[in-house]
Amino acid sequence: MKRLVFALSVVYLSFAVANAAAATLSVSCHAEYGLSSETLHIPARAEVFDFQTVNLGDRFMFKAQFLQDRWKLKTYVYELRSHAPTLIHASEHLLSPQRCSTQTEGLALNKVYSSDLEREMFFQCFASCE
Repeated sequence: MKRLVFALSVVYLSFAVANAAAATLSVSCHAEYGLSSETLHIPARAEVFDFQTVNLGDRFMFKAQFLQDRWKLKTYVYELRSHAPTLIHASEHLLSPQRCSTQTEGLALNKVYSSDLEREMFFQCFASCE
């Protein structure tokens, strides 16, 4: 009987690990500034120079990428200045296939302030497994 319980436990754990590894992670980010509000769906990519980008009004630019082979979400906020966009915020979030859930999990709410513009924008990203 103990062998049967042990064998069933091993089969169950193997199945759970295989499902986590095969799970498809879905990532989206919601960004807001003033009356501008955008939701980006971030596809998994292997190319490190491939970003999803959106301008929020004429003041901020938000960029995000999900590198699936590294299970890493990277986000960037730029201040749109007349001469060139200036990076004012960067973050990385390590996502885990072992903790993948069908429930949408919100990552930290980010509030980014531009002292030159005296303005603030917000963004939050979400991840779930399908």
